[in-house]
Amino acid sequence: MRIVIIIPTYNEKGSIKELLVHICARIVPTIPHYSFFIVVVDGNSPDGTADAVEEVITHHKNIFLLKEPEKRGIGAAYATGIQYALERLRADAVMEFDGDGQHNPDDIAKLVREFNNGFDLVIGSRYIEGGSVPKEWALWLKFLSRFGSLFTRIVLHLPTRDNTSGLKLTRVKGFAEHLPIEDTAILSRDYAYKIQFLYDIIQRGGRVTEVPIQFRERVLGKSKSTLRDVFDSLRVVLVLRFRKEI
Repeated sequence: MRIVIIIPTYNEKGSIKELLVHICARIVPTIPHYSFFIVVVDGNSPDGTADAVEEVITHHKNIFLLKEPEKRGIGAAYATGIQYALERLRADAVMEFDGDGQHNPDDIAKLVREFNNGFDLVIGSRYIEGGSVPKEWALWLKFLSRFGSLFTRIVLHLPTRDNTSGLKLTRVKGFAEHLPIEDTAILSRDYAYKIQFLYDIIQRGGRVTEVPIQFRERVLGKSKSTLRDVFDSLRVVLVLRFRKEI
């Protein structure tokens, strides 16, 4: 069974090599019965992130690099990666994994274990017992993140607690293969894509579960989230809600 881990990058030269090597050398060998591939989608990083990835590829042939001509947003990057995973790598499952160090590679095995129990979508959740966000986060940021997930849950009638998590493992057959990844179908090229993808899978009757994760502070650099992403998420939630009513 093939699992493709999709990692979008933009200016992650300082951390991406260590992350890729850690996954390939320390994580993948501990998970039997699966073939793992990694697809890095780089948004034309000016810091040389793509060059750093290519160095790792010389030693790990299960890593693939997709170079975008420009930075189009994390949602667009994941859409590109998912399309490649389905069409070129014949994935059975796809995992979304951030490249900035906020996701712990050790959680990959945790998601796979739950996937083995027959779930179609496994979410790394910050908002169930055992999960957390960085203690370094400002109070307003913690509130905004939790409120955003709660608002999404109430408006869209979702059963999940963390509706904006960026760490997920999705079954391809019946679910990821139907995700709205085309430019004309995806509602957001940025962070709000997460809400649309989750909603789509639940609407298709997917069996969904959450496992606790400790979301970490970025290893290097600053967060790429902006106030614009908040309003974009609000827009996507309302579009999905009223589209359902129609």
